[in-house]
Amino acid sequence: MKQGFTLIELMVVVLIIGILSGIALPQYQRSVEKARTAEAMLTTKNIVDAAAIYATTYRQCPGSLSDLDIKVNPNTKNWNFGLTKEGERNCGATVSPTQGTAFTAARILVKNSATSPSKFDTGTMYWHCTSGSCTEFFTMINVQPISGSTVYYQ
Repeated sequence: MKQGFTLIELMVVVLIIGILSGIALPQYQRSVEKARTAEAMLTTKNIVDAAAIYATTYRQCPGSLSDLDIKVNPNTKNWNFGLTKEGERNCGATVSPTQGTAFTAARILVKNSATSPSKFDTGTMYWHCTSGSCTEFFTMINVQPISGSTVYYQ
């Protein structure tokens, strides 16, 4: 008697592997995207905090990332980081992805009605979506919209 697998048995195994990979691959891609986003958010928070310390010390926003006391690679594979200035000394970070949602983040050091969200106290960090799928992005990173506003998130 011959031993081995029949063609039907091999086709069933291949079908099962195909179904399992079809389920697992999208979940894996979502996990990778969440990890990349978490990395960007952490780097952004570090830039904002370092820029706030710089602004408090020198009474002005830093001119470049190299002025800060942290090391940041401005051009990673998925994100481009930079600095922004919102108001007098409300320094922050700009984040532009290679694809997806771009945003800025800033910490309020000096209240400025033209740029700072009025509902926040000094020291608050806030987010501003500049392009992309903002609602989906900010939901993924678990921040909420400020009531009555569609652009700022805390």
